[in-house]
Amino acid sequence: MKRNNTLLKKIVILFLCLVFPLIIVWFFTLQYSNQILRKQVLSSIDSNNTTYISHLNNSLYTIYGSGFTLVRQSNLQTFANGLSGLSTYQRSVQINLLREELSSAALSLPFCQSAHVFFENQKVMYNSDGYQLGSFTTITEEESGTLKEISQETGVFHYYQNPLTGQDELACCLMPFSNASYGLIFVLSVNDLDSYMKNNISYENEHYLFTIGTQFSLSNMDSSMEDELRDMSKQFSGSKGSFPCEVITLDGAEYYAFVYEMPDISFQYIRLIPTTDIISAASMTPLLHLLFLLLISIACIVFFVEIYRLVHRPLVQLINAFREVEKGNFKVQIENLNSPDFAYLYHAFNEMTKKLSQLIEKDYTQKLLLQKAELKQLQAQINPHFLYNSFFMLQRMIQTENMEDAQNIANALGLYFRYLTRNSMDHVPLAEEYEHAKNYAYIQGLRFAGRIRIDFEQLPDGFESIVVPKLILQPILENAFNYGLANKIKDGICQVCFYPSGDLLRIDIEDNGEELTDQKLRQLTQNLMKVREPGSDLEMSGILNIQRRLIIFSNTHDSLHVSRSSLGGLKVSITLDKKIKGDLTNETADR
Repeated sequence: MKRNNTLLKKIVILFLCLVFPLIIVWFFTLQYSNQILRKQVLSSIDSNNTTYISHLNNSLYTIYGSGFTLVRQSNLQTFANGLSGLSTYQRSVQINLLREELSSAALSLPFCQSAHVFFENQKVMYNSDGYQLGSFTTITEEESGTLKEISQETGVFHYYQNPLTGQDELACCLMPFSNASYGLIFVLSVNDLDSYMKNNISYENEHYLFTIGTQFSLSNMDSSMEDELRDMSKQFSGSKGSFPCEVITLDGAEYYAFVYEMPDISFQYIRLIPTTDIISAASMTPLLHLLFLLLISIACIVFFVEIYRLVHRPLVQLINAFREVEKGNFKVQIENLNSPDFAYLYHAFNEMTKKLSQLIEKDYTQKLLLQKAELKQLQAQINPHFLYNSFFMLQRMIQTENMEDAQNIANALGLYFRYLTRNSMDHVPLAEEYEHAKNYAYIQGLRFAGRIRIDFEQLPDGFESIVVPKLILQPILENAFNYGLANKIKDGICQVCFYPSGDLLRIDIEDNGEELTDQKLRQLTQNLMKVREPGSDLEMSGILNIQRRLIIFSNTHDSLHVSRSSLGGLKVSITLDKKIKGDLTNETADR
């Protein structure tokens, strides 16, 4: 039976079962570590943003707190009442003190560009140092009303157009109470706020949006993106969940959106960082993933090539050698002894085949010699009484001057003797065995003329060259004449019939003798069973002789059977097979 070498398959499957889970674990571990690292980076960014925005928020609250303190001072109420009762010098001193206080506040407060106090009744506005319109400015009633209206609006910071300069300004406008006649204005530096926002940029493609109220905004993105982000910002909640940011898609790109709101001051800060930039230096890029998988693939290929070279190929060589032994080739040798791992097995196999070849050759030769000696011994046991009776019959024919029959019987006996004296012939073609049996039947027919009728069918075509053991038909005919028909005075019948079937040919030899009892038939069947194995102590003559020789020739026990004939006597059936080949070398040499 051909068996497939499954060792390589098992190694491959085992390797894959070990490597694939490791790759999967590595992949998920990498993903998990990237997620953890990403969360840590995002949390760090959020913490930095919180600190940064808290500083801005504190600065703006400082401006508001300082303005609220300053606007409630009593001297401003005195200024509002027109400084009545003070001399010109005293009024100048108070105005200078107020301007110094405004200038000091503008310099000390973060993001404060200038400080102003306007008085509605006096139609004047005092300014901190460095203001473009001077230390004080006369304002009209309309300008005074505009400033007062802005200061009374809800909210801390206002973005408006300065009625004096016509420029847009972001300022903290305060009044001590709603009906006050004066107010304080701290103008914020937009450039300083913009620089502060840009200082928080850490990634190349990140964006920000800083808004106060609905009118003022600072951003480093184009107007279309800013408008789109403003629309999105409406859905952002002021309170953050467990994750410090949200993922949004803006202008076809994904961003982490960090949103911070200060409702009291009414400002909102949104920082957008591209998702591809987060932990880009720490995470494995697709190229590194591909390189890693390529290295694993190369390692697997090298592993399988080495397994094939070191294990599979030597095993295949050993298996092929064993298959040659199964076919009967015991001289096969494994020449390649270079594999150190299999050198011992190869050497042991070569030694085994050498010893097997020697033992089998010795045993096989001895068996052939024994079988041949046994065959010669069996052939020598052919009954010689037929020859004596034939010579006596020939003598009587000569005495009665029956020359024609005497000549025929002499010719038949010559052929008979020549066939028997070929001692070197162990096997013959079935045609020659058939002619010899027919010649024997002719001689017996002359001897028992008037008593026994012999029916001999023609040998079927295609079976003439079948090789059979010598003398397998004539002894059965002789057994019929000597035992089955010996007491027949008349109407004796002996017939030989052929039944071809494919490569098989069955030969039935039967008679109508009356000497065969059921007990004799059973005894004969038992004796035939005994002689199937060598070493039987039964006398190997007649049918037993033929049974033994057929077993030696065909190596099968199913070549000869006996039964009761439909004629009443014994029927012997011999089955021959075309596929069983014999040796005709000796016969050809004799000829």
